[in-house]
Amino acid sequence: MSMSKKTKSDETADVQRLKLDFPDIHADLMAGRIPSLRKALVAAGLKDERTRLDKLKNSWTKASPAERETFLKWLRSNGAVEMASTQTEIDPPLVAHQAAAIASGRYLLPETIAEIRTIMNRRRMRANDIMAEMGFAGDDMSLTRALSKGASLRLSVIAALETWLRNNAVD
Repeated sequence: MSMSKKTKSDETADVQRLKLDFPDIHADLMAGRIPSLRKALVAAGLKDERTRLDKLKNSWTKASPAERETFLKWLRSNGAVEMASTQTEIDPPLVAHQAAAIASGRYLLPETIAEIRTIMNRRRMRANDIMAEMGFAGDDMSLTRALSKGASLRLSVIAALETWLRNNAVD
């Protein structure tokens, strides 16, 4: 989902599409019976209806620091923050806890790279052998790039790598 601002030409293209493919909806938009281009596009099935979560995220990114702080205070006063942290304790996200030990976000930590290289040397493997062993395509070069150039990895690869490292740990 792109957050870039729409230009006039994008809007004109949307209006033209409505005019050609959905003349009734276009007529309602031009007559003011449909209040906005976005609502007309949703009615035509060309755009999805935005969820409340989408709207909250959008509002949060546009809010000033003071507005954000006020919102967080409001959340705390309604018990929402405690509710969210209690839920996290009950049902911790597994991948986040496991991946945190070997990566920072999508990037492998230096000590992880060193451990992988040690195992590779011990087992006389290449990075694409590891990928194949973890169930990914043998010609997938993403791990090779992550080890040599510090490139990012897909979260699914990091999760699989965490398990692979546990199973192949150097004692």
